[in-house]
Amino acid sequence: MSQWLDVVASCYAPSTAASWDSVGLQVGDPGDPVTAAMVSLDVTPAVLDEAVGRSVDLLIAHHPLLFRPLPRLTPATAAGRIALQAARAGIAVLAVHTNFDAAVPGTTEPIVAALGMTDVRPLEPLPDAPALGLGRIGMLPQPREVRTIADALADALSARHLRVTGPLDRTVQRVAACGGAGDSLVDAAVAAGAELFVSGDLRHHVVLDACTQGLAVIDAGHYATEAAALPALHDRLATMAATRGLRAGLLASSTITQPWSEYCAHHEAKA
Repeated sequence: MSQWLDVVASCYAPSTAASWDSVGLQVGDPGDPVTAAMVSLDVTPAVLDEAVGRSVDLLIAHHPLLFRPLPRLTPATAAGRIALQAARAGIAVLAVHTNFDAAVPGTTEPIVAALGMTDVRPLEPLPDAPALGLGRIGMLPQPREVRTIADALADALSARHLRVTGPLDRTVQRVAACGGAGDSLVDAAVAAGAELFVSGDLRHHVVLDACTQGLAVIDAGHYATEAAALPALHDRLATMAATRGLRAGLLASSTITQPWSEYCAHHEAKA
């Protein structure tokens, strides 16, 4: 397993993760052998069941299972229950979170590609590596209505439900984006002169503040914006593993971890 830890660190250095983040090996022994590894967005009971069924003994997840410290490892918490399930099944768990977000390509590149953005740079560059960082800011090839941008994102991200602020016919060209939850980058988007901010999982008051500052917002969802980036994570790790001569295969999880389903209420018109 130590060889896989080196592969991940070579592609996504832990030093590029946010100071508050929890990345790296979270469950398992670095000395254990790895016969098969799998990339997933989340660590859930269903993902672990898939890993067992596919004889996987290393799960490389984007979202950390143990994001906050646990005072005890018991089934009393969801994270504790899942960590115990992984340990009992002999599955190690490794997190590649904001060190993947900050990479190029990272979690925001599917949005950049969907919109054909140019002159792209990190919205919040890393002090020691300014070519890397959270979010992206760039230009559209030509001004576009927010409506057509939302349509393009829905298609590219397989997002069935997007939330949009302001007039749909507003024309914008300078766009900021952040795959996943981008609350913390709204002020940076405004400071960078963005006319539109694309992200997911944005909170009510953060969006109100953005609107007050003249920033249009498209929330394409946390799951949709990040799931679209997983193939890049898988492919980069697989290429590096092959270069290092690792024989264990790297699989891609097929388990959908989107927790939301859509419900449209139907109300009869009152007489």
